[in-house]
Amino acid sequence: MIHPSLLASLIAVMVSGTLAAPRHTAPPHRSEPDAGPIVLDMVHDNLGEPPRISEFNKPQTLADWGYRGQVPQLYVQCAVDFHSLQKGIIPPESKVSEWMARKAEIVDQRIARANKAGVTLYPFTDFLIIPRAVYQKCEKELGDLSIRKPLVQKLIRVQIDEIFKRFPKLGGLTLRFGETYLHDTPHHMGRSPVRSPHDHTILINILREEICVQRNKMLFYRTWDFGNNFHVNPDYYCAATDSVKPHPNLVFSIKHARGDFLRRLPFNPTITVGKHRQIVEVQCQREYEGKGAHPNYIARGVIEGFEELSDHANPKCLRDISKHPNFAGVWTWTRGGGWKGPYIKNEFWCALNAFVLSQWAQHPARSEEEIFREFAETKLKLTGDDIDRFRELCLLSAQGVVRGQYSLLGGVNLGWNRDQYMGGLQQLSGNFNSFIKHGKLEDVLAEKEEAVSIWQRIETLSKQIKVPDRCTKEFMETSCTYGRIKYEIIAKGWTVMLLGMAGDKTGQYDEPRMAAAIASYDRLWEEWKHLEASSPSCATIYKNHYCRYVSQKGMFPASGMHDAINKYRNLIGQKEG
Repeated sequence: MIHPSLLASLIAVMVSGTLAAPRHTAPPHRSEPDAGPIVLDMVHDNLGEPPRISEFNKPQTLADWGYRGQVPQLYVQCAVDFHSLQKGIIPPESKVSEWMARKAEIVDQRIARANKAGVTLYPFTDFLIIPRAVYQKCEKELGDLSIRKPLVQKLIRVQIDEIFKRFPKLGGLTLRFGETYLHDTPHHMGRSPVRSPHDHTILINILREEICVQRNKMLFYRTWDFGNNFHVNPDYYCAATDSVKPHPNLVFSIKHARGDFLRRLPFNPTITVGKHRQIVEVQCQREYEGKGAHPNYIARGVIEGFEELSDHANPKCLRDISKHPNFAGVWTWTRGGGWKGPYIKNEFWCALNAFVLSQWAQHPARSEEEIFREFAETKLKLTGDDIDRFRELCLLSAQGVVRGQYSLLGGVNLGWNRDQYMGGLQQLSGNFNSFIKHGKLEDVLAEKEEAVSIWQRIETLSKQIKVPDRCTKEFMETSCTYGRIKYEIIAKGWTVMLLGMAGDKTGQYDEPRMAAAIASYDRLWEEWKHLEASSPSCATIYKNHYCRYVSQKGMFPASGMHDAINKYRNLIGQKEG
């Protein structure tokens, strides 16, 4: 968490308006204010784990920063009992009924807190998740839960009706399409009911009628999915949405990248196409890039364009689409995304990204640098050259991540290093074979050493910046050292793996370089463990193996970096340090 003394300055009241609580019957005005852009935030919890403790769960924090709405994970779809479908289908005083009642109480509490701060809730909601008892009673008619089945459509309408009757002060719903998880819903089952563009059209029109028209609530319909489909394919997007009549309460939500929240990916080509308003999702705690354990300033790249997209045609950033009539605002994920760790103890780097993005979203004519310097001067209380040093540190972090974790020299499996897991040959061998085949081995290793130099400079700058708040100063230094160790481990690991694979092809191994890299790799892991044990603000460190993500069954260890290092350690007879 952000230290309280820093938080007090960070959440000093910015220009902030309040939202009137929307009514559940159709009033003569919209439930979302007409004036100004939509600026939403979400703290995304790790599935199957306790909810995050975060300052950004507090509606007053969001209100003070000018956010207009909050997208909490409340499982409102699981807090209704389908009583209107059949009385007693969920037996009263049963375990299921008691579980639902507890969920409903949590929703009531969150609504009350939000109303007090003047923030409107649009809960993250899965369709279709229903009680097992409902499915078991109607299993034959429901089948595979396709939206084309009349009973599926009826259940969605019933569910929406009961949600807004039970929680009339909700401002609307945010549909989580693309991934449906049941880790935290032990009495429910379900899946996404759509399989095609036409399926989307059917679902959107049902939700539009029930939520936007009949109840004058907001519907944020996320396009996230996998493959060349709704989220990234303009033709698919238009096929799904062009048959839907625009409505002022209907907004589509799209991640800024053409895919997940990753570097090297172009700006999402579905942004600004079609007939409907859109908000753009941005992850502040990047699940593939450290999760806030080290600096990773992505706000500038999202707003003004990442360096690797400089040769791409426009649009390549938010600045390029800021005046488009379809652009309605920004939705930040201040916390969360992905699975497991690293687990952070200080939200500082997440807060920096969120501050710059949220303030820019409210005033898109402002420059990113102006907002950044406002944060440094008025929130961190930096002065003089320290503001410039902080600026250099943050801009360098974006350079260090793309060179250290990805590559500007060719394609890399973008998910080889994600969450708290470090992949190895299983994840990278195809990329390494390509580098070797095209004579890029030494260039790639030089790029990794360039990244190490960047992180060494970041570490040096962190020690030079005079931060008045002692806890923030300690975290800044610790997290920059964390980043330097992480990317130096990656550089040494890539050295061993690339040289080892090159030797596999020729039978000749560069044993001196490989042995030196292995020794450094061992030393760096010990340094990282010591940092975690000795620094009070240090995030949990990575695992030296990878992980298989297996649906609802959980996650299981998979071969990763350490297995690859040991393969070549054994081959050249290098003892483990």
